[in-house]
Amino acid sequence: MAVYDNRHWLLSHIQDAFISSDDTGMCEVVMVSDNIVRQIPISENDCYPGIEQKDEDDDMVGLTQSFEIHSDLQFGLHRHRSNTAQRLERMEEEKKKAANVIHVKWVTNPVPLTDEERAELFPRKDMCKIREKEQNMKRVSLLTEMLAKCPAMPQNPYQEYAKFDGNAQVGVTIKKYGIFLTMSPAKKNYPMRVAIISTAKVSDLIGLICWKCSVEHPDIVLKDGVRHYGLYIAEDDGEVDWDFPYLDSRESVSKFGFNYLALVELDPTLNHEESFISLEDAVPLSIESISANAKANQEMEEDMKRIKVNMIAIEAPLYKSYHVFILNKVRAKIEVHLGISDDKVEIEPVVQQRISSKFWGRQRAVTHSMDSVVACDLTDYKSNNRASFRLVYDHKRDGAGSEGTGTFKHHDFEADARMAAEIVQKVNHILEVRQSARRKEYIALSERKSHKRKSFHLGPR
Repeated sequence: MAVYDNRHWLLSHIQDAFISSDDTGMCEVVMVSDNIVRQIPISENDCYPGIEQKDEDDDMVGLTQSFEIHSDLQFGLHRHRSNTAQRLERMEEEKKKAANVIHVKWVTNPVPLTDEERAELFPRKDMCKIREKEQNMKRVSLLTEMLAKCPAMPQNPYQEYAKFDGNAQVGVTIKKYGIFLTMSPAKKNYPMRVAIISTAKVSDLIGLICWKCSVEHPDIVLKDGVRHYGLYIAEDDGEVDWDFPYLDSRESVSKFGFNYLALVELDPTLNHEESFISLEDAVPLSIESISANAKANQEMEEDMKRIKVNMIAIEAPLYKSYHVFILNKVRAKIEVHLGISDDKVEIEPVVQQRISSKFWGRQRAVTHSMDSVVACDLTDYKSNNRASFRLVYDHKRDGAGSEGTGTFKHHDFEADARMAAEIVQKVNHILEVRQSARRKEYIALSERKSHKRKSFHLGPR
């Protein structure tokens, strides 16, 4: 046990203890401003090292210290933006202003104008009448005019598409586009930036564009419903490419990799019209004509089936994402996004806060090269209109295995029966085109195993 009777030392120790143990920083603000130790007189018997130092030393010590880094979420403090961010914002504003500027070339008129023509171009105004008219006119503020024009604000018909906004999503794959609004001449020269989740459809993208347009540009009058608009491919300067049709509203946005699109109002007169035959124009058909028509319809159906198969084969190399469940060893389902393209297969887990992930573990994102994929087959059909399929890949090809056999591994998935069949068909189309050496080896190995099982039999008892 020690006894301290030095008041300067005790006060300095208490002050330092309060400042170092306070997480809020309020003690430092209160105590640093008043140095109580220096205000107490020093007697001959007191000994406190450093009390005789000048204030200049404290100033030099303060210069060597740096400011503390505060989080922008504490006590309302916000970190100042960097000069680069401010400069990019200024450049963005300058581009928006430049899009509304029209350059007119000044050419000197070879024929001089007469005094009468000049007077017609620039007539003299009577300022007295203008002032009297302004005094007699009732002054109304802009806010009063806006409230009078909109007594009851209707609900935004595109509000339901706000959930597809990619800026409000965390941990979800998004797509960014520059959208040119062709309905407004003032806004069609500069694109509106839109971010949308990758699992949305083109119709959802149109609805999100209309919703952002109604919020950011309320002066543009929009029609009710996304069926009145279409998205065309556009250049970076806003020129619409009319050689290509507008994007199919039923397709997913992840299928298209364009950076700039144009929102165009569709012509209602170009809709497909159905042709009807009245009873008066109907002609009785014979048995021969009916059989001929049936044969022609059958041939047409077969042609349409072949065309559909060819279209599926053509669209197979294009990237497409599917929402499926992956099955691990204990048969626990984990929700993932399965992305398939011509060169790779991506398995990306859906971000979810579930309690089951604490027990079974989280699924990691995996990418397999299409050269390492050797087979994809349906394994099981269930009564609830769902099916399971298996994706077999070469573990050695991905760099995790060694030379020799037994390097083939698989992933088991579960999805809707129709979606599972589409995935298997898409992968098999890609594998038939590529025909890698590892796939041929896997097929030969499977045939040998099947032949062994068929040739195996029990002898007589």
